[in-house]
Amino acid sequence: MAAGTLRLLGWLAVNALAAAGIIALAAFALGSFSLPLTMAQLANLTDRYVVASGARQDQFNHIVTLGFAAAFVAVSFFRRAGMVRALTSPENDHGQ
Repeated sequence: MAAGTLRLLGWLAVNALAAAGIIALAAFALGSFSLPLTMAQLANLTDRYVVASGARQDQFNHIVTLGFAAAFVAVSFFRRAGMVRALTSPENDHGQ
């Protein structure tokens, strides 16, 4: 039971990190794959986010959350075989 839980948690953690990497890659693409330009774009985004109204901030948060969820679902789809292996762990064969 514990081994299967750890495998499932590992699978979820890898998917979450991969989804975060996709979001980071999208931010890097906004800066034309240049670190200084990416930092400039993120600074501009930060300035605009701070002065935006609460409704606009909520809208932006919603978009980012949906983007992360879509990336997580996409990564999970392509890694679904790993989840099946994690859920059907060989605990019953006693190391054989």
